[in-house]
Amino acid sequence: MRHALLVVAWHVLARGGELAPAVPASQWDARLHPTRADVEFHVSPHGRRSAVIWLRPLKKHGRARDMKVPQYVAEFDGGGADAYAALQRLFQFDPVPDGAKATTPLFRRWDAQGRAVHATVAWMRALVRLRVRQLGYADPFEWGAHSCRIGGATDLTSTGRVSPLLLQAKGRWASDIGQIYSRMTRRAQLAASELMYAAKGRDLEELLPNFNQAA
Repeated sequence: MRHALLVVAWHVLARGGELAPAVPASQWDARLHPTRADVEFHVSPHGRRSAVIWLRPLKKHGRARDMKVPQYVAEFDGGGADAYAALQRLFQFDPVPDGAKATTPLFRRWDAQGRAVHATVAWMRALVRLRVRQLGYADPFEWGAHSCRIGGATDLTSTGRVSPLLLQAKGRWASDIGQIYSRMTRRAQLAASELMYAAKGRDLEELLPNFNQAA
């Protein structure tokens, strides 16, 4: 689950609170926060596999504040940077009955009492800093829950094939131009998803010889 949270956040340029809500367990709300039912797996007539994650963008106002919008994730090579594969492994190794998916957090953890609760921003921030420390960075406190979003945007831009408009739309930045995101076609969103993989990012198994990447 930890790997899936970070790679999906990187891939869809998610704010920490979009995947790991900054609310206590008692205030977690399936209408607003991501659930297992908010992930759909699809196969096109040509055999192209992809996933859709419905997320509520933060920093929106009015009616748009409570609306979930689709984030498309294309299948890649099954490696550490493949967000589609990470989601598949999440559903395989942390299964949830179909009848409970609509009320189960997309990313969950277990508290001190052994209860399943949603992953929070604070927990995600600590996870990012743990990974950064493992990679040998001197000051992990320079990193936080938004680091996956910032890094993803940097990687996407590094492909040299992304316009400011596409980047702003994919990242759901709070501006008038960001409204275009909800009207992007499925093809355009999957093209942006595939560009993420063109960044040639490296996973932790490559950087850390003794690290085994879990779901």
